[in-house]
Amino acid sequence: MKQPSVGDIATGTVVKVYPTYAILLFDEGWTGLLHISELSHNFIHNFTSFVTAGSIYSVKVIAVNEDATNVRVSLKAMTAQDKRKTFKHKRIPEEEIDFSALEKQLPLWIEAENA
Repeated sequence: MKQPSVGDIATGTVVKVYPTYAILLFDEGWTGLLHISELSHNFIHNFTSFVTAGSIYSVKVIAVNEDATNVRVSLKAMTAQDKRKTFKHKRIPEEEIDFSALEKQLPLWIEAENA
């Protein structure tokens, strides 16, 4: 199990939601606490309308307890660069791209435009 450290970016699943915080479970075996104050720079009136059980979030570790199994995490501490690192790009091979629907519609659209 990889030990968490402050500044790490991790992806966790929300397992329990309370009025002002949520508990996340990470694949690495840690649990994390996401407090309402670490959700956004803007005022959050209703935490439970933003965070729901089963949601998956990439978050930044902001504090680690002594035994390194519980962490405090933040969404608002994530920078644009952090968010780009967590985004998985997938390239679709050209042979898998199907333009047949557009090929059928294009003459109809041209005819309608010229009418």
